[in-house]
This record gives sequence, structure tokens and C-alpha cells, in this order.
Amino acid sequence: MNTVTFKIEGMHCDGCAGNIQSLLERNAAVQKAVVSFKHGEARILYDPNAIAEEQLVAVIENSGYRVVSRNRG
Repeated sequence: MNTVTFKIEGMHCDGCAGNIQSLLERNAAVQKAVVSFKHGEARILYDPNAIAEEQLVAVIENSGYRVVSRNRG
């Protein structure tokens, strides 16, 4: 399992964070996702053999938000 933290722009409330978290956790390769509106980030524990980081970015960005940076580990 790997962990990545994405900085996200475009969230306006805790509801936005909840929507992103729900979308990420629908993927079987994501073991856990914690999304914070207050901190503007998503911390994701995922299986790198089943999904690539770019696919995680796509899930977030296809829902109308923007990933502006990432931090692995």
C-alpha cells in the first residue's frame, strides 16, 4: 500500500470534501481516503498495483476540482 496527499483547489465546503472522499472510496484499490476542506487536501491509502496516482487525480479532477500538488508517503 502507498499513501499520497493531494492539495486540492475548488472545494467550497465540507460537502465538497465529502463528495471527493466518497468518489475515491468507491474504487476497490483505495483502502482509505480522508479529505479535508479546512486543509484543502486529500490523503489516500491505495494499492499501487491496482491503480496509478494519475487515475486518482482523474477521479478528483473529473468531479470539478483541481489537484495542484502531491506529496508521497
